[in-house]
Amino acid sequence: MWQAWIQPLWLATGDGEWWALSQWWPLLLLPLALLPWVLQGQMHALHPALLGLPKDPLSVWLERLWKSALSLLMIALVLALSSPFLKSQTVEKIGRGAHVMIVLDRSASMNEPFVKTGDAQARVPKMQVARDVLKTLVQQGHEDLMGMVTFSTSPILAAPLGNDRDYVQAALDATEAGGMGFTAVARGVGMALDYFADQPVTGTRAVVLVSDGGAHLDGKTQDMLRAMFMRQQASLYWIYLRSESGVSLKQSLADGENIDAYPEYALHEYFQTLNVPYRVYEAENPQAVLAAVRDIAKLKNKPTRYLEPVSRQDLSQYAYWLAWLAALLLMGMVQLELKRWQA
Repeated sequence: MWQAWIQPLWLATGDGEWWALSQWWPLLLLPLALLPWVLQGQMHALHPALLGLPKDPLSVWLERLWKSALSLLMIALVLALSSPFLKSQTVEKIGRGAHVMIVLDRSASMNEPFVKTGDAQARVPKMQVARDVLKTLVQQGHEDLMGMVTFSTSPILAAPLGNDRDYVQAALDATEAGGMGFTAVARGVGMALDYFADQPVTGTRAVVLVSDGGAHLDGKTQDMLRAMFMRQQASLYWIYLRSESGVSLKQSLADGENIDAYPEYALHEYFQTLNVPYRVYEAENPQAVLAAVRDIAKLKNKPTRYLEPVSRQDLSQYAYWLAWLAALLLMGMVQLELKRWQA
């Protein structure tokens, strides 16, 4: 019988509402809040002369305040025992930034140092420099959405596109093991573009490719990537980490030279045919890599809308604080009560 009227209280906080109760049984105690208005709990002084005294308005209001505070104390305790909470939900936020997918080359060639420039720091492996500099990119622009894909022979999703910077930082830390295998640029870039498919186009989309090149793309693969870039409306930024054996993209090939002999140059020529914003940064030392990342970090665009998950929040603490305030008010009013007549 009692379930017939208590069950609707629980169903009223179903999936369509933003709050709910962890326990419903404390609601049975709510009628106790009416007791201060039914029972007479104050002390009575029996004296015939009191009947002739006029009513004291201050005493009347103090009595009403006493009863209200006592009822509030009971209601607050009942709500606290019910453990109300805000349900987990997603909140739409608006910021200024970009949707950035980092595509990091982890092939064996990334273990090699930069081209010889006479600088001792340039002898540091390219992978180590790229990892340290990309961390600065992730730390900047807290309103950007970022994700990361690593690739060698096959691509691996290291961090999905989102606003969790710690996730991307941990993915960069995981690259300390060093690279191995070949350079499958097309598969890595293709996986990064796939993660733009489920996101609304509310800002600049950028694919930041960090690689030393060295990849040949057949005609079918080129057409597929070109179509994906056009469909996802994404820009391409290539940080070309030039190694000792790598060719410079700043120089044109001589007449009669076979472009297939220079895969980095052939890849650069292909990227220019994507019909999307494309920019290449040729880095021959760690300082050049840092300058390229700083340039990319300046990407600003129209307002970006994204959904941020908010975890479940317990509200019982506020009910306990309300109960404490009501209890303090009652203790203060007890001190105003006249316990005995003065002689």
